Amino acid sequence: MGYTAHMIKHKQDKTPHDQNKKKVARISYSPISDALTQENTLADNEFHAGLKRFKLDTLLSQSMSKERRSDAVELSQILITLLVWPVLRSNSIHCFCSELCQYIKKASRKLKRSADVIYDFWGREDINWRKFATKASVKISKHLDLGNPENLAFVVDDSLKPRRGKKVEATSLHHDHNSGKTLQGHQLLELGIVGEGSFVPVDRQIFTGSKNAIQKPKEKDFVDKRCASAQDMKRAQDEDKNQMLKRMLKLAIKNGFKARYLLADAWFGIKRNIDTAIELGLTAIFQMKRGKLKYRYNGKDHTAKELYVKFQRQMKASSKNALYKTVKLEVEINLETKPKAPERWQKVAIILSAPQRTKHENWVLFLTTDLSLTAQQVLEVYSKRWSIEVYFKEVKQHFGLLSEQSGKYQVAYASVHLAAVRYLLIYEAMHRNGSISFGEQRDLVSGKLLIISFASLLWKLFRSLITGALGGMKYLLEPALIEKLVGTMDEAIEGFLNEAFHMTDKHIKIQQELADLDSV
Repeated sequence: MGYTAHMIKHKQDKTPHDQNKKKVARISYSPISDALTQENTLADNEFHAGLKRFKLDTLLSQSMSKERRSDAVELSQILITLLVWPVLRSNSIHCFCSELCQYIKKASRKLKRSADVIYDFWGREDINWRKFATKASVKISKHLDLGNPENLAFVVDDSLKPRRGKKVEATSLHHDHNSGKTLQGHQLLELGIVGEGSFVPVDRQIFTGSKNAIQKPKEKDFVDKRCASAQDMKRAQDEDKNQMLKRMLKLAIKNGFKARYLLADAWFGIKRNIDTAIELGLTAIFQMKRGKLKYRYNGKDHTAKELYVKFQRQMKASSKNALYKTVKLEVEINLETKPKAPERWQKVAIILSAPQRTKHENWVLFLTTDLSLTAQQVLEVYSKRWSIEVYFKEVKQHFGLLSEQSGKYQVAYASVHLAAVRYLLIYEAMHRNGSISFGEQRDLVSGKLLIISFASLLWKLFRSLITGALGGMKYLLEPALIEKLVGTMDEAIEGFLNEAFHMTDKHIKIQQELADLDSV
């Protein structure tokens, strides 16, 4: 998303008369409405307006057990407090409560600290946080310009939030792709929907598993073993990520979300998920691993590497300045996963992509179930996957994802869904006000996009200068040697860019910019 609440600045051009009038007219849900107007805070009334706009108190009531709905009005005030505290950048929930929520102490005098009220609220078994977040996603998405469902895509990815401590429930050992290390923490599986103008988080699930679990949640902590958080905890331990994905997709479709594509990186590029996409009427576009999986081409089975060796000379670039060359092949894949079960061959298209000039085997494999898509179309659609990476970055840094000072699973369960709602509220406010366009959102978060684009263009300039300088030294250097030196530099520079940023939306953007430059 590429912004925080400080980008929604309180307007300073109001006259004192207007400001006083506003104070009289404003209807408070909680003390947060007052906090949002303070000059020392980093948010304004736009956030509060979003809270009222979508009637979160009603959504909360609908997400509670029927026997506890009577106190929904009081609880909604605490809910709004929970939604706003990470945005205000308080150091802790205790600090936030002490400074801004003194009213909570009066509302519950039996508790010694105001923070206890909020932690108690997080841990309530009668609140279905997943249902609440889903209802919020459905409602808010209707106010966003997602576009034609034929151009929309479901996106799935997981992300690790490191969390240490033996008392932090539902943590496991997971491989962190960024650091290359195995870390303890919560792993979150997220499903979103992306269009041309917006990204909407749809559903999510903590993944624990049983193999690498550090501290399993304690079922005895739940009074009602059938409550939403207890069931969520059971799924976190018993289901694998592919099972979770299928269930989340079915629920998203049931709730009215429509999309044409399903996008995922190589971890999810397996037969089961291809089968799921076909079953649900979605066009799968996955990056695939370069492993032992067999692809049938002209009646013969090949690995991805064997196909690359066979067709690498037929790979072509979309333009002379493109960083990549590609080739599209129509193949068949056996979707059956059981060894003795009858084979189920499915026609798919694979796209082999490799750097245009470098000699490294830095090639990538993509698969789609839509044979009509060109190689370029597949890459363009797949590039939309960046949006979920942006989402993870935002909710971790700005919206309090798993930042609560508690090790209880119930709190983690509430945290992941509340972070999604925070994101949606701020996103919708910015979208509604036209304060920032989608392209600007991408550039703000993924600043490397502009940097890489600039570096690519700058290298073209330097290359011309270097070539010219070497050309002036013909009396010392042979033309063949000059050509070899320039070619070596081309490989080094483009190889670096390719290896560092291969096949992301950034590179497709670069390809387009270079092609446009070449046509001028």
